Amino acid sequence: MTKLLRVKSLFILHALLLWSSILFAQVSVDEYYQSATGKTGGELKFALYEIIKEQTVIPYTTKQAGDEYNVWEALKEADQDPANADNVILIYTGRSEAKSSSDWNREHIWAKSYGLGDPYDDPGAATDVHALRPCDGSVNTDRSNKFFDNGGTPHDEATECKYDDDSWEPRDEVKGDIARIIFYMAVRYKGENGEPNLSVTDDMADYRSGKPVHGKLSSLIEWNTQDPVDDAERARNEKIYEIQGNRNPFVDHPEWVNIWTGTDSSSPIFNDLLPENGATSVSLTSNLTISFNEEVKEGMGTVRIYNYDSDVEFESLDVTSNRVTFSGNKVRINPEAMLEEGVKYYVLIDNGAITDAYSNTYDGITDKEFWTFTATYTAPDLVDFSPEDDSNGISISTDLELTFDKDVQAGDGNIDVYNNSGLVESISASSSDVTFNGDMVSVDITDDLEGATEYYILIDDNAFISANGVAYEGISDNTAWTFTSEVITGIDDLYAKGVPSFYPNPATREIKLTNMDKVVSIHITNLTGRNIMEVKSPDTRISIANLPKGMYFVTFISNDGNRVTKKLLKR
Repeated sequence: MTKLLRVKSLFILHALLLWSSILFAQVSVDEYYQSATGKTGGELKFALYEIIKEQTVIPYTTKQAGDEYNVWEALKEADQDPANADNVILIYTGRSEAKSSSDWNREHIWAKSYGLGDPYDDPGAATDVHALRPCDGSVNTDRSNKFFDNGGTPHDEATECKYDDDSWEPRDEVKGDIARIIFYMAVRYKGENGEPNLSVTDDMADYRSGKPVHGKLSSLIEWNTQDPVDDAERARNEKIYEIQGNRNPFVDHPEWVNIWTGTDSSSPIFNDLLPENGATSVSLTSNLTISFNEEVKEGMGTVRIYNYDSDVEFESLDVTSNRVTFSGNKVRINPEAMLEEGVKYYVLIDNGAITDAYSNTYDGITDKEFWTFTATYTAPDLVDFSPEDDSNGISISTDLELTFDKDVQAGDGNIDVYNNSGLVESISASSSDVTFNGDMVSVDITDDLEGATEYYILIDDNAFISANGVAYEGISDNTAWTFTSEVITGIDDLYAKGVPSFYPNPATREIKLTNMDKVVSIHITNLTGRNIMEVKSPDTRISIANLPKGMYFVTFISNDGNRVTKKLLKR
């Protein structure tokens, strides 16, 4: 015990010397918290979050390029024994332990299982140095994820600590330290940017629940007063500020525990709307966000979205549903249905649906003019076209057919037909060669195509427009819509020397193949270019019994890449 007291005395002496040098920089500390001045309750909590959220993320073990510290290195500095620079002070035993010893590890004061996740895979909250302390390995195991509370049986090794099935009471000298760490975590992590949304609770039923909560709040508030901030704790806060770039406000201002103990009778005040009131061209899948001057939570009530012109309800969402989420000072509303093009909407919110930490209720929205917005008109989308992309054996007299997801009409642009030699034809969308029928468009190519030639189609970005004047984006990529025209051989040209062919033609049940020495595959397509049958390494005959009656194209593909296409009449 004498040795332990000597260590504590030297620790405090060292801390006093360090803190005396820090006092000269106190003005900068005041400036650090300037935006929180005069605030209380939920408004203070939100202001502190905005101050301390910017920090350097420390890796748990393995450093990457640019990392100055990992957690091990940070703790060895932040918790260094002032009497022995080779040692650290362990949180629950108070023992001075060699930094190189394997008998200590990293204790998560806010247990990992309450929302922090795996510190190796998800550094951030789980590697926040403010909430990590060196700890004897076996004591850490016994503390496990117990809530902090008074009472229990003295621990065999950490004899000044007590524990039972669901709680852990640390030694008196660090009770305030523990409380202020838990308060820090509950303010720092509010669910933004993929981080956990942490809070403190007095409900011991949440023990082992896996919820992102910790406690016991009433005991932690008591410990904050019982064990005031000392110079060693201030010095640790300063060191972590140097390493991590943010401070624990409850070490600098322990009175700010009034976030949980003070009174706040002011209702939340909205700061911002997204989309803003009167916005137009809002995405059909847009979320709605309302921001407040303080942290808010769900109350009891409903968010309703209405058609502005007809006052017909579009959607009603209870604030407890998973489509209404609370994160810090923001409420996000995610409508289940897509908004309708060009429709103007307004939002109403029940009084009491949104509250602050003291159950002060937001008045809600009852005026249809308070939050209105208009859904955008979307551009037509091309959902199908003929001939199909990359199809073969297309008739030289083919037309183009396009199908959109909505009705379209002529805009101010062209449909251009190209082959490898250049532009073949440019057809104005407003010409008589283009026929519109609701969502379908037919384009008449004036002259027949050349045989056995690859073509591609380009379309200007304003050639087709919706009824509301929104233009189809067009086709500018010369690989997006290509096809190859038929080889002109004639239906009776069956036995040309060396040319792959078949007979009989017309046929009913099968065709027999000739000149197949170099052929590696055969494709049978219909008149629109759709592939009906493909035969790899063909033999001497192919069954066509299952083909419907009609005209087809048979394309022979040789091992040198050459293609020959012939017409087949199935009777």
